[in-house]
Amino acid sequence: MTNHRIGIAFCYHESHTFSPVKTDIRAFEQECLVEGDDILSTFRGTRTEVGGFIDVLEQNGAAVVPLVCAAAIPSGTVTASAYETIEERMLAAIGRAQPLDGILLALHGAMVVEGLADPEGRLLSRIRAIVGADLPIATTLDLHANVTRQMVEQTPMQFGFKTYPHVDMYEQGVRAASLLLHSLAAKQVYHASFIKLPMMPPSINMLTQEGPMHDLVELARAAEEREGIVNVSVFGGFPYSDIPDVGASILVIAADKPAGDRVARFLADKMWDQRERFLLSLPGIQEAVDEALRWEGDRPIVLADVSDNPLSGGTGDTTGLLSELLSRRVRNALFGALYDPETLDACRRAGVGAELTLRLGGKHSPEFGAPVEVPAKVIRLSDGRFRNQGPMNTGLLVDTNGAAHIRVEGIDLLITGRALSANDPELFRHIGIEPTEKRILALKVKNHFRAAFEPLVGRIINVDAPGLASNKLRNFLYRHIPRPIWPIDDWKGDLPWRKGGHTA
Repeated sequence: MTNHRIGIAFCYHESHTFSPVKTDIRAFEQECLVEGDDILSTFRGTRTEVGGFIDVLEQNGAAVVPLVCAAAIPSGTVTASAYETIEERMLAAIGRAQPLDGILLALHGAMVVEGLADPEGRLLSRIRAIVGADLPIATTLDLHANVTRQMVEQTPMQFGFKTYPHVDMYEQGVRAASLLLHSLAAKQVYHASFIKLPMMPPSINMLTQEGPMHDLVELARAAEEREGIVNVSVFGGFPYSDIPDVGASILVIAADKPAGDRVARFLADKMWDQRERFLLSLPGIQEAVDEALRWEGDRPIVLADVSDNPLSGGTGDTTGLLSELLSRRVRNALFGALYDPETLDACRRAGVGAELTLRLGGKHSPEFGAPVEVPAKVIRLSDGRFRNQGPMNTGLLVDTNGAAHIRVEGIDLLITGRALSANDPELFRHIGIEPTEKRILALKVKNHFRAAFEPLVGRIINVDAPGLASNKLRNFLYRHIPRPIWPIDDWKGDLPWRKGGHTA
């Protein structure tokens, strides 16, 4: 048991710099912007990083000092004013909380702010300026983090998720909190071995159940069994952030720095040598719908609209796949969630049972498909609030800012007031839609949904539809990424860690 005072905080955003939707302070307020004891009531008992922090600290008798938690759904670049507001509140809370014995901070690692490419690095640096060089800080990071050298220089104790879908958020929170307490009790010094690779693979093939990321994570877990190695993180990076530090990396926490360097170089070699395995060719809309119509299985088939996945920064309102389903007069299908506040308001005004003409989607990114005008019937309305029941973020309260279940010919659609991925069946069940009763599920998702939906469905097809989250990275006009970088460029140069270059 310990009497240490440990601050806990959360600052989370995955920024798609090509998105037209800027992320302002209201986006954080809608998702999560809480301080003090409200953090405990929000996250205690949840399978989240902060839930893990709280459990470990309370089980060990540490004083939990809640600071600030701020998160927004992935979208465009964070506005400077929003970030400054959050940073000021975070630093002020840390200042008021002194003296602290340590800080636990859940970060994403792929936030971008107007005029600031590395906000997490700056935040950690400014926290360091308050608490000093010796106070232990431990973080959790998303597997898709664009980790920077500035971040690593502030603390070696950084734990990346090892799963995609991210079902180990809680476990990494537990590991971070446990190591922080151990470092205080044993006065142990840890070192970081960090390598940035000249590659930014598409995220579509970063699943950790199979494929190249599975193999790399298994190697990382095996390396953690070596003496002196505490944790090994393999980061795929987030390729939709147009910044100098974009891309994949390896981060090793070690008590033995030379051992950590060897592991980092070994994993970097393996990741680089397997880079071509990250590339996938996906079927187009017509081909995918053809496959779905031929499906004769007992369970539903999923058409995953991966290029408009909101958790990859998609706007959640593209209409390419929807238009094809309607033109083919598909029956017994479910489509959602379609982000369309205008349509939601129209449904609310009309009321349940009303029949009306609606212009669906295509309002935030019309370049990927115009609004679809259709006759529809309002089946149900809800406030859009529910708790996740699946294995990802279990127990966390979700607020879609209202929802409407409408029917257009043979297709049921879920309309929401916020853009969000259909990662938990409760999104549909809370309004009376049972996904397992449908033949075709057309979902705005990418990979995360598999954690909850794979046991319910018979087949999944990732669809190459138009959208901001396309895996065709050469379609994006990058201006700030380092060049050359794979797969945008062919790499012909030396690899720094192979020619004796340093690790952090």
